[in-house]
Amino acid sequence: MLKKNHFLLLYFAIGLSIAMVSCAKKDTTFNAVELQVEQSKIALLPAKSINVKIENGNGEYRVSTSNENVARASVAGDVVTITATSLQDRSHAVIIVTDKAFKRTSIDVEVAKVFNLTLDQTQAALEVDVPGKSEVVISISTGNFGYKTELMENSAQFVSLDPAKLESYGQLGIKARAAGIAKVKLTDAQGKEALITVNVSAPTALTLSKTNIALDAIQASEEISISSGNGGYKATIANKYIAKASISGNTITITGKTKGNTTMTLQDKKGRTVTVNIAIDGPEYAMNLSDQYFGYANFSDIAIVDESIKRCKQTTFELTCRITGYRGLQTFMGLEGKLMIRGKNDDFRPTHPIQISGLGDKVVLESTKNFNLNEWMNIALVVDCERSTIGERYKLYINGVQDVLVVAKQDETHSTIDLTSSSDGNRFVVGRAAGQDFRAMKGSVSEARVWTVARTEQQIKDNMCGLKETSPAGLLARWNFNAGAETEYIQDSNGGKYETNLVIANAKTGGSYSPFAASKSAFVSKGCPN
Repeated sequence: MLKKNHFLLLYFAIGLSIAMVSCAKKDTTFNAVELQVEQSKIALLPAKSINVKIENGNGEYRVSTSNENVARASVAGDVVTITATSLQDRSHAVIIVTDKAFKRTSIDVEVAKVFNLTLDQTQAALEVDVPGKSEVVISISTGNFGYKTELMENSAQFVSLDPAKLESYGQLGIKARAAGIAKVKLTDAQGKEALITVNVSAPTALTLSKTNIALDAIQASEEISISSGNGGYKATIANKYIAKASISGNTITITGKTKGNTTMTLQDKKGRTVTVNIAIDGPEYAMNLSDQYFGYANFSDIAIVDESIKRCKQTTFELTCRITGYRGLQTFMGLEGKLMIRGKNDDFRPTHPIQISGLGDKVVLESTKNFNLNEWMNIALVVDCERSTIGERYKLYINGVQDVLVVAKQDETHSTIDLTSSSDGNRFVVGRAAGQDFRAMKGSVSEARVWTVARTEQQIKDNMCGLKETSPAGLLARWNFNAGAETEYIQDSNGGKYETNLVIANAKTGGSYSPFAASKSAFVSKGCPN
């Protein structure tokens, strides 16, 4: 009865002090967590000490004991040290641990002159090299200190032991080495024994049919077979701008995105990993659209997270191409009905200017110069809605030199540009518009870019034949038509946080927008404007 009263008085005193402090001051600056210790029950020989680690709590820890004549405690950082003070054969005390958030927990202390050697577990299952499953900590529930360990028979080939905390914490670490059954004998100073059986398994090794990939075309693909593994596969590309990986069953497909070197790490559900080296190189190509193909993209997905592209004050459209034939309203690039670059006249006409149309043809402008056939040409349209005059608001550059635009119609001009909107199903198109086959481009394209800034004449001139700048501001999409392999899309290689690939479709199928695989032969030698 007296023993029970000791405990009641201790809890009452602690509870009263907490209540008084909490009434005086409430700390709401952090989210308190529950207080947890590594062991809630310990056994001690007289005059012996043991450490108990605080696993979770809120700091500023304090300890108290229910009976100083049985056990006392101290705390340093997150370690509670408990020492038996009783010389009696059997006695009991409770250590109370509290923190600054007034959370508390207890540790039961039993003191005796001799204990049986008991453990928190005598059976364990481990897996070699599997994170979270390759090691186990066995805690001594009761014992007589002076612990020694022994690996029975050939157990050393299956597990290794870490006895560093046996005396101070009453803990034995066991780590898996190889598949098999290990027997570990633990003996204390009184000759008491305990036997631990550890069943060790080894997951299947993760192996691949190859660990080096070299693609000789930018958008080429190559397959890798998973020869062995444990399922649940996940592939991670170190540089997502250079390549991508997809997994179907036991087959990994690596596809190039741009030139460079990177690695892919494959991991299975057991934590096994293997690394594949990836190198991508290939010739510089252009794509011969030849009025057979066109491309389209939709920026609406970007607008979900970045609505600014729906009200751009500035934009720049750039296209490097080689036109092989004239035709009326042939599409170069842009947003049909909103802002489009196109060829004006059929081949029987005497002049062949580049035409800019926008806002349902409420604004129409034409280049002063005609464009020539069978020559590589860079076209850049810069729109700056903050400019006051139409001549400053719309600028056209041909091969890096500004061409004075002739105003054919000026009923309205752009106050903003919505890059997600067009009368062509909200698509941004390269090579055909409005589902009209007669408006397909006759020629080849090496590169197309879309910007949300007004590029300068010098910037345009310096980057006509390839983008030399690193991380340029405002680059929304960059389609480099150098796939060099059969593909249904042109990779967006802008290197920014958004990726919008250009879907390839057949320009000869009565207005269809269904993805269509362009053959490898569609990719031809790339040229550069003079």
